[in-house]
Amino acid sequence: MKKNLSVSAIALFLMFMLMRWQGGSLKTVNSPRAIVDLEFANTPQKLHDLLIGWEISVVKMNVWLDFLFIVAYVTFLSVAAEFCAMKWPVGMGRKAGLWLARLAYLAGVLDIAENLLMLQSVAGHFNPASLQLTYYCAVTKFSLAALVISYLLISLPFAIRKNK
Repeated sequence: MKKNLSVSAIALFLMFMLMRWQGGSLKTVNSPRAIVDLEFANTPQKLHDLLIGWEISVVKMNVWLDFLFIVAYVTFLSVAAEFCAMKWPVGMGRKAGLWLARLAYLAGVLDIAENLLMLQSVAGHFNPASLQLTYYCAVTKFSLAALVISYLLISLPFAIRKNK
């Protein structure tokens, strides 16, 4: 389990750095959060404002790379939550961690849906409803990931103490 955690953490870090490097030109005055701003572009005007300042091929490549990033972060969050869960005594802390380890996969599924919708939007095939759906997939995905990360942060001191 510890080896899987290390491998998944390294994969996550490498994918994060690759995405930052490849999508570096997407960070502009109008898009300080780069591709994340596209995830939250919930109106045709917001989408237009972003796309006018970006090279579409860079956007598409960044979204395609995000599919690999999804595998990396879902694996890391799931393995880390399971690892921390096993450090808790049998009870609520352990059950929560095991449940959250599975919830990381839901975040990944939402991210896949979001990416597919963004690819459609970038190709010009969107409507207000699809932009709203993209937005809500992003909000829910980030919320689920934040929930898992919160559990990891709460569990970390306990996990370290249990290893001593």
